[in-house]
Amino acid sequence: MSVSLLVFKGEDFNYPESRVIDEMPVSFQRVWKETWEKAISECKIKIFVCGGMFSINTIPDVLAELDSVFDWVNHNGGRDMKYIQNRIQELKEFLNSYYNEQETLDYWFDLG
Repeated sequence: MSVSLLVFKGEDFNYPESRVIDEMPVSFQRVWKETWEKAISECKIKIFVCGGMFSINTIPDVLAELDSVFDWVNHNGGRDMKYIQNRIQELKEFLNSYYNEQETLDYWFDLG
């Protein structure tokens, strides 16, 4: 199993016509459980949490949260440090591309 970030397009993620248009792998389940969850807890992350959804408007806040997790991993190390740091860099590029290039606000992101 793994954790992925799904991208929905639609007025609201519950809107009947909303659809998944993209997906970004985030982490293997083992790494998520062993490291990401600890970092998210200790960094007091509120938006980028498994099972959480956020809108395109909150991407700047999510990027700041990812920076916090990156720093936490950098200071706390672990066998998956480079893997997580690479995933964070890719996630930031992915999210920035939506934030900078989309003309509408009808995008929703689901981490799970």
